[in-house]
Amino acid sequence: MRIITLICLLNSIVFASEIKSITYNGLIRMSYLIANEIANIKVGDELDKEKVNQAIIAFYKQDYFDDIYVTFDDNNGNLNFYFKEKPTINNIEIKGYGNEKETTEIEKLINIKRGDTYDIYKEQYAKEIITKTLEDKGIYGSVVEVDNIKIEDSISLIFNVNKGENIIIRKSYYEGATLPKDEIESLSANRERHSWLGWLPWWSNGELKLKELEFDNLRIQDVYMRKGYLDAVISNPLVNANFLNYDATLIYKVIEGKRYKVNGVEIRKNDDTDDIFPITTLEELIKIKEGEYFNIESVRNDIEILRSHIMDQGYAYARILPDLDKNEENAEVKVIFSVDIGKKVHINNVIVTGNTVSADRIIRREILIAPGDIYSITDIRKSENALRRTGFFDKVQISEIRVDETSMNLLVEVVEGRTGEIMFGLGYGSYDKLMVNASLKERNLFGTGISTQFYVNYSKYTQLFNIGITNPRILDSEYSSSINLYQSYFNNYDYIETSTGFNISFGRNLTDTLAANVVYELSKTRISDFEDQAQGGLLYANYFPINGVLKSSITPGLYFDNTDDYYFPKNGAILEASSEFAGLGGNAKYIKLFGKAGLYYHLQNLIDFDLILRYKAQIGGIFGEIGNKGIKGVPITNTFYMGGIGTVRGYETYSLTPRDTNGLRIGGRYIFANSIEASYGFLSAINMRIAAFFDYGMIGRDKFNEIDRMSWGLALEWVSPIGPLVFVFPFAINPKEGDNTSSFEFTMGTRF
Repeated sequence: MRIITLICLLNSIVFASEIKSITYNGLIRMSYLIANEIANIKVGDELDKEKVNQAIIAFYKQDYFDDIYVTFDDNNGNLNFYFKEKPTINNIEIKGYGNEKETTEIEKLINIKRGDTYDIYKEQYAKEIITKTLEDKGIYGSVVEVDNIKIEDSISLIFNVNKGENIIIRKSYYEGATLPKDEIESLSANRERHSWLGWLPWWSNGELKLKELEFDNLRIQDVYMRKGYLDAVISNPLVNANFLNYDATLIYKVIEGKRYKVNGVEIRKNDDTDDIFPITTLEELIKIKEGEYFNIESVRNDIEILRSHIMDQGYAYARILPDLDKNEENAEVKVIFSVDIGKKVHINNVIVTGNTVSADRIIRREILIAPGDIYSITDIRKSENALRRTGFFDKVQISEIRVDETSMNLLVEVVEGRTGEIMFGLGYGSYDKLMVNASLKERNLFGTGISTQFYVNYSKYTQLFNIGITNPRILDSEYSSSINLYQSYFNNYDYIETSTGFNISFGRNLTDTLAANVVYELSKTRISDFEDQAQGGLLYANYFPINGVLKSSITPGLYFDNTDDYYFPKNGAILEASSEFAGLGGNAKYIKLFGKAGLYYHLQNLIDFDLILRYKAQIGGIFGEIGNKGIKGVPITNTFYMGGIGTVRGYETYSLTPRDTNGLRIGGRYIFANSIEASYGFLSAINMRIAAFFDYGMIGRDKFNEIDRMSWGLALEWVSPIGPLVFVFPFAINPKEGDNTSSFEFTMGTRF
């Protein structure tokens, strides 16, 4: 209507006059040069009503103006354009929508950003997007109000989101179904709320997810296909919602049909490649067995097994299509795999992108496949995991780009992570009281892959200083090296232990997941300030030389790691084994065998639930000359002590140890400690998890189980912007009299 009004105003202009000058009034963000181009009217032109109308329309299309009008001075031939520009949006704020990540995501969807011109229609569209997105999440009845704050020629928009309510599915009905409801709904996004456990994350809360509802009948059909019901028909859902109390009922109609058994499996190849992939060899890979009930998930797994086997031989474009030959009368089905091998594929090029800090070579040395190599899907997956295990990157993805039927490029995309860590930790225990530790660490120095660290641990009874540097790939080879210098002070309950030394190591990667190394260590350790000054020194002389211990040792070891992430491994194993031989000079002479294991399994592999199961264990034994007064070649500072993180949480670090007849803490020759953990990603958007754990350990002088302790507890795990944080709340189980227990620990920079 405004344009029509403005055009009507032009009727008062006397036309057929020559334009001698043009002026533009009120322009702020548009230059006169651009305005001239848009108007398409020049000095010397004859004044034309239609051209002026078109100029006004053209200016409105720029979406900069609220009002435009034109005048013409017939006396001097001046054509005047008057503009009222729309205000610029100088700030957008969304309140009440959700957490920081959710708010950032919705800001991308509303199609308004800082610097845009304000428009009431844009504002209305943004409100509708916010409301619609909340409804897709199952939140209905939301109200979005906008505060417009004008600041000179600009405007600030504040979207105040008053969230509505979740519609809760109180009852779901599957008419005609014989399967249990919990099985039918196992894959569905919309499920009946559990009667009294719906508030727990692993039980259904019953929230209606409208966006997912249209796909749920397909998910239910998939459940039936996994049970062998090949003819099952699932209706579209019917939802009866009450917007007064936000309760809903969900109804499906189900025709189950017969349940089929497998009466045979056949592989058909579309080309003559029996010399490369004999059918008998492929058949041996199939897991589906004749006589069992049909399961579509087993078919998918077998397809993946066949594809991986064929693709690992270089046939990247192999296709495997399943077919079902049903005998409806007998309720039997024959599973047929049609295999199209295709041609062998070579890698044309490996392209690396996203590495703003890390040098290309740091990434390429972890990739197991190079230009000219034959394609292998397993090597690509291993390469992705190897890059994740470096801990240098937040995201790693290797994509395949087809060049032609015999070659492809690999695109390696990485997102640099935070490799520098300023670590700060606090802990509290009944013995050590307040504990503080801090470190500066850079795991990818200047993008070279070299790791450096300076570590300080300070408490009332413990001080440790360590500085070290590690090169995991010398000159990008398979060899590694490191050197560490350290000094420590430790109040070991009965005496003060001080130690100064260094260690240097060399290693080699034997495979992409297995490495071997050897460590040489030289240290000088003394003990002093005995709790019982009168007899302490004399009694401990039976176990420790008065002039201190000079230890010179060499430790060969093996290290295996096939996990899929540095901080939060979900699947895989970390295994370590070492043998320390002390006695290459000095007065410490012993052999120490030690092993550690960490096993990880993500239950999301089996169920749609982000729960990681972890099992961690360590075992050790020390062997040396044994005399009437103790182990002559093994100083008590090198024996095993139990308690604290890494062994049994809930007890002070190193507080659990065998004692001799005089009550002296003399350490153990044998130790075993293990832990079972379940870690749930309750805030996966910000990499926060909560874990429950149970620890059990034992230690002894002559046998493993002279002393055993248990504990349980909870831990909050978070990969924060400043590094990984762990808050541990342990509870000792049946502690004995004299035990030093711990109730809280906070650490930073720990690998979970």
